[in-house]
Amino acid sequence: MTTVGLVPPCSPGNLQGLATVEVCDVGDQNLEPRAIRRSLEDSAKARRAASVQEVASTSRARVACATDRDLLASALKADIRSVKVLGEGAFGLVDLVRVHTSAGQLLCVRKKLLKASESNNNDPAKEVEALEALRDSCFLTQLWSCVVGLYDYTLLLEYCPYGSLEGLLREVSCRRSATGNACLDFMLASLLRFERRAGLSEDEARFYTACVLIALEDLHARGYVHRDVKPSNCMLAESRYLKLGDLGLAKHLEAGTKAYSHAGTPLYMAPEIVHGNKGGYSFSADIWSVGIMLWEMVDGALPKWAAVSWYWTKTLHCPDKFSPELKDFLCRMLDKSPRDRPTATEALCHRWFRELDMAALRAQTLPAPEPAELETLLIHTRGSDTGKRNS
Repeated sequence: MTTVGLVPPCSPGNLQGLATVEVCDVGDQNLEPRAIRRSLEDSAKARRAASVQEVASTSRARVACATDRDLLASALKADIRSVKVLGEGAFGLVDLVRVHTSAGQLLCVRKKLLKASESNNNDPAKEVEALEALRDSCFLTQLWSCVVGLYDYTLLLEYCPYGSLEGLLREVSCRRSATGNACLDFMLASLLRFERRAGLSEDEARFYTACVLIALEDLHARGYVHRDVKPSNCMLAESRYLKLGDLGLAKHLEAGTKAYSHAGTPLYMAPEIVHGNKGGYSFSADIWSVGIMLWEMVDGALPKWAAVSWYWTKTLHCPDKFSPELKDFLCRMLDKSPRDRPTATEALCHRWFRELDMAALRAQTLPAPEPAELETLLIHTRGSDTGKRNS
């Protein structure tokens, strides 16, 4: 339909000064917006199709293992495709990647770290050195390959699909502390500022603590002190076993030597590190960190004195819900004197671990705990899960 602009009534003499009236088609005016809308819709459909294809490819991929080390070492840059960013900071990026190999699609973690410089004190070369020295330890996250660039290091690491112990503790605290009444939970949390916390059972915490201690046993035997043992650095593998990761702060100690630098996460640091003990510190600092982490696992919260890494009484006061064996174990792990703390091997011999088949645990044939909250933490979608969602 054609429309003509309206001209107000006027005498014929006045028509000489009027501009030409432009005739336009309303249908022509709508063509461009329709084309743009159609283009946007097509782009959105293409993105959705690519996303579905990406999810399907990731669900068919399997988690890389030690037998795939040579395949991953020979992978080209074009074979690696990013799936999901897991974390980033000022000097690095960590993401989940899918690597195309002759054995199929493999999932692993890519960690890109800037080289040491005046503004970056962390040296990735030391982390790579520590990972290479511990490549046969099945309780530590493994390094599959390393590429050194002009400005950074690119590491392909073992992928633990259930995330970190920190995520599990957060989910456990949220679910197990709930009253079952959503209105009451909201009032307690928002209005009364009352924080309910819940932790793992002692059986679950016993299994995870033993995994960390075995990892430290291997680490200390090779002369390395971790210096940053905490839940966010403890990863849950596909087998549901716990693995100690992130050796960025690990330091190699020669026989009889100690470390003196201030390193670690404050709430988990041993008192000899926090208060700058002139005598330095050694492997026992990691034992303190395990004790703090164990307290948090069972109680659902860190001890109130963790901020200063010191308790002011002669004896350690544990919550009443802790078993006598656990209380005794924590008193030994959190001893003020570094000399009086047990080694990782001695800690594994404590009676609190009496119910644990240590030989089966070391061989990783012992069934791992399966908390109900674990499945919600799965980072990627499995093939079976995709099939269920599409059905």
